Amino acid sequence: MHSLIPLLVGSVTALVHNRTQDVLIRQHFVQHLNLTFVETKGWQRQTQPMEQVSEASQTPDMPSPKDFVSLIFGLLAFILAISIHWFNEERSAKIEVLLTKGLEDCRSVDANHLNTENRGRLVHVQGRATGRVPIADAQFQDAVVHDCLKLQSTLEVLQWVPASGLMKECFSAINAVHVIYDLSGQSRHSLEWSTSYHDSSRFRQPSPQNPRLPTGLHLGTRTTPCSRVKLGAFSLTEDMLVHFHSFESAATLLPDIVHAAEISFFSCQDGFFYGRPGFRGTVAEAKASIFGQHEVGDLRVRFLCTKNCDTTVVAVQCHKELGETETFVPYRLVPRAPCDGEIQERLKIVEAGERSLRDLREGSCCAGGVATCCCCPCNTVACFTSQEVVTEEIFFIADSIEVKERPFRRAVSRSPWRLWNIRLFGWALSYFALRLMLFPFIADSTLVGLSRWGKLAPSLLLLMITLIVWVMVVTAAYACYRPSMGIKYFVAVAIIIGIPFLCNQFIQASK
Repeated sequence: MHSLIPLLVGSVTALVHNRTQDVLIRQHFVQHLNLTFVETKGWQRQTQPMEQVSEASQTPDMPSPKDFVSLIFGLLAFILAISIHWFNEERSAKIEVLLTKGLEDCRSVDANHLNTENRGRLVHVQGRATGRVPIADAQFQDAVVHDCLKLQSTLEVLQWVPASGLMKECFSAINAVHVIYDLSGQSRHSLEWSTSYHDSSRFRQPSPQNPRLPTGLHLGTRTTPCSRVKLGAFSLTEDMLVHFHSFESAATLLPDIVHAAEISFFSCQDGFFYGRPGFRGTVAEAKASIFGQHEVGDLRVRFLCTKNCDTTVVAVQCHKELGETETFVPYRLVPRAPCDGEIQERLKIVEAGERSLRDLREGSCCAGGVATCCCCPCNTVACFTSQEVVTEEIFFIADSIEVKERPFRRAVSRSPWRLWNIRLFGWALSYFALRLMLFPFIADSTLVGLSRWGKLAPSLLLLMITLIVWVMVVTAAYACYRPSMGIKYFVAVAIIIGIPFLCNQFIQASK
């Protein structure tokens, strides 16, 4: 992108030089013609000095200081336009190449057969994911399941919960005394199972009281993944298990009584385990007391699990030295240097997959916060597209058997509306910048091939230069990832630019 600036400056210098030469030739011709008239026909010299005539003829042709000011402002606008083009086209090129090249390079492999030659390649693996070690809940010591991928526990407490804000607001506005019920006769607090503790001391008094939670208990949902999950010869990390969303009740896999914080929880037919602080009875007594009538402060927990299931993975195969396992990382596009071979490219893909997306964004030239907008115009455009949701990597894990095309069908590409709006704005800004820079210096000799277009010839020339600059940016964007995909834009622009010249030649030939 930066190599365009010296080329542009050289072109402007050449135009100015050619324009100055045309002016000097015209001045020399006028002076020679005047002297010839005086010598041959005896005409008298005019009283106006020749220097003034030369200055009069020089005024409309020589570039003025105003033209050089336009040149400076046009150069700044041109740099901004190039930056906008680069951000827009490079982002689109990455997403397009990611999907097309990824689908072409993806290969299906056998989950039970480990091939080290596929390291650094995008692979499609199908098999059965199995948990090799038991899973124990961090809060309930007796809650241990086998042959599962994840164990989830949700602990709730029965307590008084404030009613809706509308009821409380109406109550406080209408009633001036502290009562338990509002005007409709309904309580301002309801007894509910809740995953968060409500401190009754903050209720509007008088109000029912909630007992404190036993020490060591934490309400809410906790998910414990299996520490060792295998997919044939491959290993699935804990981060990959987040993509498994199928849960079922684990009550049948657990004992009838589980304990936490010295409280016994008894299994019930509805799938929950109920407990009451301070209760020391048997199972039969629990059924009659806890199950029959709930009290404020009672606790219940529900256990869900993800059992071993058929799994599909589309990701990059890699080797983890820690644990000596073969696993997967996300597939992300990396720029390829001309001298890089296939092995170097695969190493870069694995290295990029091991890093987080946030690190990759911060490592780019246009990421760095608000201060970077002052030195990199790309960030100004990035601020307007920060909410754009697109697919930046291929890391597909499903708890079912899927074909390798599935993640590419679900990929989210850039919005055509946003893409073309930014592209049109970049074209307009480029044309405006080129008009400020080059229009005062365009000589008639540069419009020979467009002479038949009359007054539209300078504008048509600037439009052609605008398209040439844009296609150079597009070609440079694709050159970092897949140069062959930029050829179609180059050919299309070449055809568009050649149409005016062909029309001009056709008109001349017809006359």
